[in-house]
Amino acid sequence: MSITRYDPFREAMSLRNAIDQLFSQSFVNPSWTTQTPNAPMDVYEDEHGYKVSISLPGVRPEDIDVTVHQNTLNIKGEYKHEIEPEQQQAQEKPRGNWLVREISSGSYQRSITFDRPIDLEHIETNYEHGMLTINLPVTESSRPKRIEVRSGAKSQQVPVEAGKRQK
Repeated sequence: MSITRYDPFREAMSLRNAIDQLFSQSFVNPSWTTQTPNAPMDVYEDEHGYKVSISLPGVRPEDIDVTVHQNTLNIKGEYKHEIEPEQQQAQEKPRGNWLVREISSGSYQRSITFDRPIDLEHIETNYEHGMLTINLPVTESSRPKRIEVRSGAKSQQVPVEAGKRQK
């Protein structure tokens, strides 16, 4: 038998760890429910407009719906599980069980509203290797313009001859 010194913080930390584990497993991320598929995205802005990249692995282009209304981009669609003929037959005759099924299926929707007006006539999209890229140029009137600042004092031109100094 070993004797250890009493440390009240040890019990408090183990209680905290137990509570953290309870919240992370039970409430925040329950493993027994199916989660709604999430489509993570990146949004980049420069003076010409916006570039949106959204990760949609395994989604067919015909299952993606992209719309722009005023300054809001809406992306929605559906992840679908494709069932092979032999899998379909196996589902009709109960032969096995899923051991792990983490690839989610279902619908997704993402929306983002931009500050500047979008030029609807020049939007470009590209879908390659599960990444959808949308280039949204802004209207010409909303792009930054360089404005020349003039001095209020009158400027006077003084003729100067080459090689001579003015006094």
